[in-house]
Amino acid sequence: MKIRITSDSTCDLTPELLKRFSVDVSPLYIIKNGKSYRDMVDITPQDIFDHVSAGGSLCSTAAVSEADYEEFFARELEGYDGLVHFTISSDMSSCYQNACIVARKYKNIEVVDSRNLSSAQGLLVMEAAEMAAQGDKTAREIADAMRALAPKVDASFVVDRLEYLRKGGRCSAAAALGANLL
Repeated sequence: MKIRITSDSTCDLTPELLKRFSVDVSPLYIIKNGKSYRDMVDITPQDIFDHVSAGGSLCSTAAVSEADYEEFFARELEGYDGLVHFTISSDMSSCYQNACIVARKYKNIEVVDSRNLSSAQGLLVMEAAEMAAQGDKTAREIADAMRALAPKVDASFVVDRLEYLRKGGRCSAAAALGANLL
């Protein structure tokens, strides 16, 4: 079987890894100063860091729309027997819900809630791509294996400064000041 693996841009795989594993991504939207940009198409993480470092406001995100998924899935499914798409955790975004609404129109599209983001989501995507490359599993079999694996994968990070967490309302100014003094 020829199965296509795709993901939201929140999988944070490098362009080299996306190419190596033949994975395409559907970009989330980054909202900067009221204008919408497609993640990793119109704006990069470095652009966002530069903007905030220069005193700009924090950016926000918007989910991939149903219309975007409709176009993306139709294009990505061409020439394949099935498609498995990974989304950022349903606890963090409506991407999963939007993708599922569109996927219901197809018999051969499976949507996997990564229950995570970033490198943890990327690990699931790469594992699924390796399974798909073997050519002996259906989209449902790959998706079921990844749904079973998702709770066992976690992303952690350490910050060197709490400035962005403070600006984003994730910690108080007092906590950021105290932590930065340490």
